[in-house]
Amino acid sequence: MSKTANVIIVGAGPAGLTLATELANAGIQTHIIERRAKPSNLSRAFGILPHTLELLDMRGRADILINNGTPWVHAPLGDGKHSLDFSRLQSRFPFMLIIPQCKAEAHFEAMALKAGVKITRGMEVIDIKQTSQHVITTVKTAKGINHLQADYVIGCDGVKSTIRQLLNIEFPGFRYDCTLSIADVHLTYPPEPKVYARTTKRGMVAVFPFDDGSFRLIVLDHHYMHIPVENPLTLAELNDSVQGILGRDLGIHQPTWMSRFRSEQRQADKYQVGRVFLAGDAAHTHIPSGGQGLQIAIQDAINLGWKLIAVLKGQAPTELLQSYEQERRAINSKILKNTDKIFKYEISRSLPARILRHLSVLLMTVPFIQLLVIKQLSGVTLRYPFPKQGSHKLVGKRVPDIMLIDEFGHTHRIYETLRRQQFILIDQTTNSHFIKNYINTGNEQLVVLTGQIQPPHQLPCALLIRPDGYILWTAQSENNTTLPRVLEKWLPKKIQKNQPLAA
Repeated sequence: MSKTANVIIVGAGPAGLTLATELANAGIQTHIIERRAKPSNLSRAFGILPHTLELLDMRGRADILINNGTPWVHAPLGDGKHSLDFSRLQSRFPFMLIIPQCKAEAHFEAMALKAGVKITRGMEVIDIKQTSQHVITTVKTAKGINHLQADYVIGCDGVKSTIRQLLNIEFPGFRYDCTLSIADVHLTYPPEPKVYARTTKRGMVAVFPFDDGSFRLIVLDHHYMHIPVENPLTLAELNDSVQGILGRDLGIHQPTWMSRFRSEQRQADKYQVGRVFLAGDAAHTHIPSGGQGLQIAIQDAINLGWKLIAVLKGQAPTELLQSYEQERRAINSKILKNTDKIFKYEISRSLPARILRHLSVLLMTVPFIQLLVIKQLSGVTLRYPFPKQGSHKLVGKRVPDIMLIDEFGHTHRIYETLRRQQFILIDQTTNSHFIKNYINTGNEQLVVLTGQIQPPHQLPCALLIRPDGYILWTAQSENNTTLPRVLEKWLPKKIQKNQPLAA
């Protein structure tokens, strides 16, 4: 059987499309297969947070989304008065971007097609087999059964992932016993500001505007929260909930989508079995509190993407791929715990919980505490558990979008440089000590930059940045001698392609 692609991705959602574009832009032959005959027109997830926009900017994909969404600086705290001010965040994207998932997916798909990704719809996976060298995916189409062969297969096929089930990977967790109401509607009397949230004793209402004049409503009403998901949500019930919680009429009409939603908290026991991986909702699912679902899916894709590229190009051993599960599963476990705490905090009706909510709102008006919360929500505090190559606190964290002026006076913006999908070594020492002594400048995996960061940051004199924008190594002085060991591990000399996986 002939190989049909280097990588087959199952699922044309945000994770699958992002990963496919990442691979195709690096010259990796990529094929997305999707069970749905056409893209979804549902808004579903609708927010992209600052760090996710940073990751997309590292690939030149952020601006088109921003131009087609609604940047919003203030996130309401639920008391109808106070909000989190994202403009205080030191980022090129100090806001949350409101954009319906269907619209974001349309742009992701256009980017994937432009990069050369093949997308086939109406194709359902029914079996998967693998050897040490390749994966054979059996698919069913309207015309019959086909067999597709690739080096790797990535399951990005959602919470009910067929790939996860075919691999017999457990998906432990639990389901909440309360139901949310979600609807996309028009409002005669929209709140002011238009991004609005209010929590009262009866429940919570959150309102988010879309650029077509409609609004997303998210409602948690204790009067209706135990109605089964299967029972249709009516406009009358939605109006009753909103008026009962807010004490005012928003004039809800012309719904385009209404649904009940019961959240689950689950994470796959494994993200990898041999040459098959899981990403996005296929690997984890959780409640929408904090808007983390879409963020995690894109982060999974960026993390896995550069590693697959390095392995497929013979620039790294297959063992590098094991770090995907190690890094992403650790991060996602923390996010699952945090969103669970937030949701339980949101739904509790006890007097201590209501007092705590009131005190929390007051605390978050304190500038220092508010900034800590904003950083946590936005994702800029994310830190991978790298083996520490030195003691600097930045190792494992995302690099800021710093500007560097080289010896010729040329300016380099780091996120733009990362669009090459390569490692970056910044050497600010006066004689370019690290580059002169340790670097082969012909290494196609590495961009070397000498000069000074402007304006001066409290950054080490040298740092090594991964293709996904995370700081891998730092040096406080020229006396640091650990760089060769780091380079040997992460940027080894070319190896034979497609070597068998380690047992």
